[in-house]
Amino acid sequence: MPKGNPGGNPDILMATAEAKRKDALERTEKAIAELIKSGSNITFKSVAEKAGVSVPYLYKYDELKARIQHLREQQKKQVRKSSRKPQSFQPASDQSKAVLIYNLKEDNKKLREEINQQKKHIEVVQGRLYELSAVAQENQKLKQQLERTTNELNLTKVELDKYLLSNPTAHPKVTPINAKRKINNSIDKDELKSKISDLGVRMNAKLYKIIETKSEAEVNDAIKAVEEYIATGKKVNSKAGLFRKALEENWIPNLTDKERKIASVSDEFSEWFKLAKEQGLVQASQGTKEGIIVMEATGEWTPLTVMLEKGWTLEYLQQRSER
Repeated sequence: MPKGNPGGNPDILMATAEAKRKDALERTEKAIAELIKSGSNITFKSVAEKAGVSVPYLYKYDELKARIQHLREQQKKQVRKSSRKPQSFQPASDQSKAVLIYNLKEDNKKLREEINQQKKHIEVVQGRLYELSAVAQENQKLKQQLERTTNELNLTKVELDKYLLSNPTAHPKVTPINAKRKINNSIDKDELKSKISDLGVRMNAKLYKIIETKSEAEVNDAIKAVEEYIATGKKVNSKAGLFRKALEENWIPNLTDKERKIASVSDEFSEWFKLAKEQGLVQASQGTKEGIIVMEATGEWTPLTVMLEKGWTLEYLQQRSER
């Protein structure tokens, strides 16, 4: 492979070969002319030496081969006639010129076909590059979204850590109460059963017996305390056993009604954001002094209240999700 073409470019190779061929032909024509002018014998060997090419090279081109043979025969005839007239330049015959032009046109045609093929190949490669560029841009957008989401998660963790540090008692704990009162007959037992069922507790005879010895407030406190305990993410082998322990030891919840309301709002927003993102309405969210704002699919940040005013409520998103 030529040193000036480390990549093996076919266009450069063909151009180099064509240049060498033309140069050899020109040197051969010049050598023939000089041999004729000097009256030297014209043979394949003399022409090859004068032109600086090989004898097989001369046989390679029919027009050159025919011309050298013709000139050699002419010289032999002139020698036999003992002609002392100076040898005149014998130009190429019209037939050899036509052959040469034909060969050049054929070579030109082949080169054009190869160039067209290379152009098509380049178009295919450019198309692939465009596709790769589009994928790279999409990946960059996804990385940015992931980075924003990660930052939001980290900020949430920091806020949670601050809250836990400032509220060391914000964990479910055992608060025994010695006084036990019989459960009030006015308790809405159906509502109580619904709360216990929502908790994921399967009632049994032992739990019914314990509940009968408790007041409605004690039972509700136990339910809320178990909810808080489960929310911490701690492993629970048996929710029924955990609820039984909360009843027996009179657990009370750590969250105030205000804190519970905030937690409820946070849970509702988490559900809203999850559905909105699945349905392609939003991409990210963040908290500000003015409240929560979300990034719409267009990339614009919009207050959550505005989204709700537009009709994108949690209830509506849940209905869309069920369709």
